[in-house]
Amino acid sequence: MKLNTKVNLFSMLLTSVILIGSFTGIYYLYKEFAFSTEAEQLQARANELTTAISALESMDGIDSIFGAYLPTDGAIIVREIDDNTGKPLIRLQKTSEQIDFKLDPAQHYTEKTIHDVPHIALATPIILPNDEIAEAKLIQPLPTITDNMNRLLIILVLMTLVALIPIYLASQLFVQLIVKPVLQLTSTMEKNIQQSSYEQIPTRKQSNDEIAQMATTYNHLMAQLEDAHDKQQQFVGNASHELKTPLTVIESYTKLLKRRGTQDAKITEEALEAILKETTNMKAMIEQMLALAKTNEMTKINMTTFALQPFIDQIVQSIKTAYHREIHVNIPDVDITTDEAKLKQLLFIFIDNARKYSDDVIKIHASVKNDLHISIQDFGVGIPQEDLPNLFHRFYRVDKDRNRKTGGTGIGLSIAKELADRLNAEVSIDSELGKGTTILLIVPLSGGAQHES
Repeated sequence: MKLNTKVNLFSMLLTSVILIGSFTGIYYLYKEFAFSTEAEQLQARANELTTAISALESMDGIDSIFGAYLPTDGAIIVREIDDNTGKPLIRLQKTSEQIDFKLDPAQHYTEKTIHDVPHIALATPIILPNDEIAEAKLIQPLPTITDNMNRLLIILVLMTLVALIPIYLASQLFVQLIVKPVLQLTSTMEKNIQQSSYEQIPTRKQSNDEIAQMATTYNHLMAQLEDAHDKQQQFVGNASHELKTPLTVIESYTKLLKRRGTQDAKITEEALEAILKETTNMKAMIEQMLALAKTNEMTKINMTTFALQPFIDQIVQSIKTAYHREIHVNIPDVDITTDEAKLKQLLFIFIDNARKYSDDVIKIHASVKNDLHISIQDFGVGIPQEDLPNLFHRFYRVDKDRNRKTGGTGIGLSIAKELADRLNAEVSIDSELGKGTTILLIVPLSGGAQHES
C-alpha cells in the first residue's frame, strides 16, 4: 500500500472516529439535558400542586385541583403512603389506557418508554385536607423529545458525512505536502543510482520544517559524496601519474640491463642506483598514501595531558640526529591536553618539510593561552603566493623537479591537513620567495578535538 493511500485512510478513519465519538457525546448530552429540563418542570408542577392542596380546608373540589395540575397527556396517581392494597385514592389521566410504572427511589425521576414514547415520573408527598399523608405520582409523556432526538441524529449524521468532504480534501493537501517531497527525493535517488550522478533536489528557502531539513540534509550528503568522488578520482589519477614515472624509469633501466647484460660496470651501477632510488621513492609514496587513507578513517581521539617541552624536544632531537640539522627551540614548560600521537605526527610533517626545503637554521616557538600556538620557521627558498592555497591538495607540488630531488611526493601536507581537522586545529602558512616559510599551528586545548570512533 502506498504512503498517500495510507495517509488518506488513516486521516479519514481517525477523523471519522473523532467525529462519531464527539457527536455521540453531543447526542447523549442533549438527551440528558432534555429529560432533566422536563423533570425540573414536572417537579415545579408537583410543588405547585402541593401548595394548592395544603390550602384546601376540605376534600370537596380536590379533584378539580388535581385536574388543574394534570400533565399534558399524562396522569396523576395519589396513594396513601401506608396503604398496602395498591389501590389509588385518586387517579386522573388524559389517556384512554392506564399508565403507571414503579419509581426508582435512588433517582430524582424515573424514565420509561411506553409504546415507543418516553415517559418520566416523579412522586411528591402531600397532606390531604383530612390530615391523611399521601403520595402524588405525576407521569409526563415526552413525545416531542423522541422527535427532537431523531432530528438531532439525522443532523449529526449529515454533519459527519458533509465534514468528511473537506477532511478528505485536507488530507489530500497534507499528502501532497508530505508525500510529494518524498517521491521527489526517491526519484532523484533512483536517477542518481542509474546515472551514477549526484543530483540534488530543490529546497524551499523560506521553510525550516522537517521536510526542508530532510532535503537540505540529502543535498549536503550528495555534495559530500560528490566531493569525495571527485577527490577519489583525482587521487587515483594523481597516484597513477606519480607511480607511472618511477615504474617507467625502472622498466627502462631493466630493459637496458637485459639488452647489455652486466658487462659494463658503469651502466650496471647507474641502472641499479636508479632502480633503487625509484623503488625507495615508490615505497615512501605508497606508505604516505596508506597513511593518508588511515587519516580519512574515523580514528578515535585519545585526549591525554603531557608536558609540552619534552614532547617537542623529543621530536626535534630525532630530526637533529637523523639529518644533522640546526634547530632552535623556544618552548614554555607547561602541560597541555590533546591527542599526543596525532600532534606528534602533525609536527613531524611540518618540521620535516622545513628541513627538506631549507639548508639554514629552523626555529620552533610555542606558547599556550586558551589554545596551543606553535610556529615553525625556516629560511629556505620560500613558496610563491599563488601556490599557497593549493599546498594541502593531494600530490600538489610547487616544483616537481625539486620535490623529486628531496624525495617529496606531494602527500605529506594532505596528511597534515587531515590530522589538523581531526584536532579541530587551524593551520596557516606565510611564505616569501627567497626568505623562507613560517607555518602557524593553533590547536584547541578545551575539548575541541573530534571525538570519533
